[in-house]
Amino acid sequence: MELTMNNWEAIYKPISNHLDDNASFQDEHGVGIMFETYGVELEWVKAQPNKNVWTYMDGDEGTWLTAGYHVVNRIGYLVTEVPWENQDTVVSVSSDSDEEN
Repeated sequence: MELTMNNWEAIYKPISNHLDDNASFQDEHGVGIMFETYGVELEWVKAQPNKNVWTYMDGDEGTWLTAGYHVVNRIGYLVTEVPWENQDTVVSVSSDSDEEN
């Protein structure tokens, strides 16, 4: 299943990064919601239920969020109030075509 960022935020309700006041990846309210891939933030993410964790990833065709905790091509992690049900859920954040325009 593929979602837009707006749909994803409305459905899954990402939580703010309470460990870093300058966290990246701002939500619609300008609050940072991305958790880093190291240190205290990573330990906190790993302590959350996997079904509430999303991995922000980078690849040849752009960036996206994918359900669950992943290591390869990760940029960071997002954690949501509402757990995902389908491991194949993908959220397109940007694509190479977005950057060309």
